[in-house]
Amino acid sequence: MRRGAPTVLLAIGLAATPSHAQNASATAETEILGSFSVIEVDELDFGTIIPGTTGGSVDIDKNNGNCSTNGGITLVGNSCHRGHFLILGDPNTKVQITTDSAPITLNRQGGGATMEMDKLRVSGGKNQTLNGAGRLTFYASGRLQVGANQAPGVYDATFNVTVEYR
Repeated sequence: MRRGAPTVLLAIGLAATPSHAQNASATAETEILGSFSVIEVDELDFGTIIPGTTGGSVDIDKNNGNCSTNGGITLVGNSCHRGHFLILGDPNTKVQITTDSAPITLNRQGGGATMEMDKLRVSGGKNQTLNGAGRLTFYASGRLQVGANQAPGVYDATFNVTVEYR
């Protein structure tokens, strides 16, 4: 007859030792922030463009709003400008500003052609602070790629700007 594996019994003694208790006061705290608003004051506009036989780009500086071109295109007039946004909220509150990632496709109204905004930028960086009056102005800019002999028309796109309290 075969016997099973040996069983080991282990006894551990636990002894209670007296402890010394101490009390301390603790505080729980929270802050409730009010609602805030993000307002588009002026839209991002790459202006009026005359395309050439070679492609090019329109680039809007995020800090000063200057518009520049590269390649075979010409800007007409002075309608090129950054998008202007205003945040209203609690004074001195930190916020994080994010946008959709580029590229963003602009579609010709009526169809038939597209262009790409291959850069989308925010002035002042992602992390900013509302002023003592609870206001913050920031700008969105980008770079638009224009094809050679780009089809005439009005092109537009929608992009998201997200602002979160930090």
